[in-house]
Amino acid sequence: MVCFADTDGSCLITAADSGSEWRYKLLLLQIILIPILYFAQELSVRLALAKGKGLCALLRIEAGRKTAWIVAIPLLIDCVLALISELTVFGQTLLACWNIPLAVSSTGFALALILLALTGSYAVAEKVGLAMGILQVFFFATIFMNHPSGTEIWEDLWTFPMNKDGYVKLITANIGAVIMPWMLAYQQSALCEKGISGDADPSTLLIERIDTGIGSLLTQGVMSAMLMTVAASKMYAKQDIETVDQLLDIFTHTLGGALRAKIALTFAICGACIVAAIVVSLCGSWALEEAMGRDIGLPTNEERTNCSSMMRRIASNLKQRPIFYAAFIATCAIAWVLTIFTPKFSVELTGVWTQFINGLLMPPTIFSLWYLASYKLNDEYRLGPFMKWLQFLLFGICSAFCLISIPFAIEDSLESKS
Repeated sequence: MVCFADTDGSCLITAADSGSEWRYKLLLLQIILIPILYFAQELSVRLALAKGKGLCALLRIEAGRKTAWIVAIPLLIDCVLALISELTVFGQTLLACWNIPLAVSSTGFALALILLALTGSYAVAEKVGLAMGILQVFFFATIFMNHPSGTEIWEDLWTFPMNKDGYVKLITANIGAVIMPWMLAYQQSALCEKGISGDADPSTLLIERIDTGIGSLLTQGVMSAMLMTVAASKMYAKQDIETVDQLLDIFTHTLGGALRAKIALTFAICGACIVAAIVVSLCGSWALEEAMGRDIGLPTNEERTNCSSMMRRIASNLKQRPIFYAAFIATCAIAWVLTIFTPKFSVELTGVWTQFINGLLMPPTIFSLWYLASYKLNDEYRLGPFMKWLQFLLFGICSAFCLISIPFAIEDSLESKS
């Protein structure tokens, strides 16, 4: 679920931009990021099963309330910015493909998210998210439709023009698109919501590790597929890919018809935006709830019995978890208002400030997980010496690139305004 959310609409555009500007020179990076993504997400699984707490709840216990709030508040802001991005790309896709106004698509999207949350069932949200996210595998088929050159792929695979600013920027963008703070916090809280947290059974940990491994392979496979499809098309060779309209041109040529391209992109990109929107809206609300001291957990059998009808269930959910629903509805409302009434500003906001927040929040988030998994777990769950320092090195490199992205993002914003 969370790995499908990782390849959201903006990430797909990043992958397309990588292929158009640098052909296959960033393909190896996608492969290298698979184990790094797995290591990061596996830490959240390890902590959830061993401690039975979400990230902010665990930080509240192990490091104090102030530390929990230091992570929770920027995480909530990051989730709002990410939701704006999902609403924007979702609306741009439907506008480009079917001429549906942004106000109509974004309003329907936001209302659907709120209704989904009001059901109070994580299982329903997960099923909807997985059904939408799996649509991204469409891009696996398009790899071969543009007949990529094996010689070009092999040559580019080992070419690293690090002296080029544009290349370094896209390395940073791809790393930032793979390991995002809300992904890490979401998976840990989601396991608590599913009711399997605190389970010391080794078989449960194995199943969740396999689930995370498959997700890591799929998400980077989707990114690689988009990169290779665009690189092989050569329609926008050495040009920026910034809009869905450009992708529509490329896939119209790839699929041999505008209607086919519109249908394919609608399902694939909108599906990616939907699963990502579910994840970020839940994550921010859970983080706030945990920072305030409420543990995530499933309803009791008595609560289920007393809430047989939908309206009673919604009323009970609002009563039992007012903080969660207030945060969730506020997140959707703020994102909707900015997307509808300030479309240009919302695009700039998600571009610069999302990178800024990610750049600031990813290092403390990933190293909080690393520290807790290295020093605060029992021997059976604790990271061993080799994995501890290997992950420290890998996460340090990724954190450095995230911090590097901040001045690049500000520079790009100033250039676009001038």
